[in-house]
Amino acid sequence: MNTNEFDYYFIWRENNDDYPLLVADSDCPPYLRRKDFIENPETMTFRIGQPIPRKPKMADFLATPKSFVISRKFYDVLNPMQIKGLQLIPAKITGKSGEIFEDYWYIHIFNNYPAIDREKSDCDWDSLGTAYSINKLVLNEEFLKTIPLEERMIFYLAENGVEQLFNQSVVDVILSANPTGLRFFNTKEWEQ
Repeated sequence: MNTNEFDYYFIWRENNDDYPLLVADSDCPPYLRRKDFIENPETMTFRIGQPIPRKPKMADFLATPKSFVISRKFYDVLNPMQIKGLQLIPAKITGKSGEIFEDYWYIHIFNNYPAIDREKSDCDWDSLGTAYSINKLVLNEEFLKTIPLEERMIFYLAENGVEQLFNQSVVDVILSANPTGLRFFNTKEWEQ
């Protein structure tokens, strides 16, 4: 058994106000909330959102409200892994001065697993069973054991629908490329 099989990380935007936040253009295909594979996807279109940095730096990882967009450098290490439940969709970004950045991809994750150990975690739950506040996160390893590792390398927490988890092996490959604009945070260190 891989010693890192149950080591998962959140991926977050680096704390740097020069890296812009992205918002979908009005004509952007409606893929942001899809939970399945998209056949023949159109190019996703984004623009720099508020607050607009004075001197935006186009990083390798750029956050959107629901997901993120990656650069060619990031794509070149992630794509060869052929991760199940992950689709890389071409994206273009309109910059602050109207310039177009086309060497980007939208990360479409469609693996969703109910992986929170409710007894060991400290979460606030709504009446529908959604964790809207996670104070301490413990993953349910017994549940995760029922899913082959290759099918859970990257996934959304189904109970929350927002947090994306990356297995240690994927994190190691991504970090080997020294991408800008992101940071990883181990789920075992999550306590607020």
